[in-house]
Amino acid sequence: MAPSGLPCPGVLYWRVLFPFPSHGCLTFRRNTQFPWSNDLPFIACGGPYRVYAPRYEDLLGEVATPQQAAALVVAHLPRDCGSAIDGPWPEPGSRTG
Repeated sequence: MAPSGLPCPGVLYWRVLFPFPSHGCLTFRRNTQFPWSNDLPFIACGGPYRVYAPRYEDLLGEVATPQQAAALVVAHLPRDCGSAIDGPWPEPGSRTG
């Protein structure tokens, strides 16, 4: 359930991203091979679940359940976030929308 108590909105949307668990965090990438994108929010696990902006720039929230954490990630995905690309992340400025 989302923090509002409704089912997690957009969770199907985030399933097109590449999940990357590492060092107690669940990160999401826009690509499937190194070098990775590093511009999406992520979940620091261990209860409570903390959701951070990319590179720990900001704590977006603390929630009690994985479902709430997923909803918080989805709520903070960039508008241009689409399916993960197969391969390394393009250089800045080389990606076309």
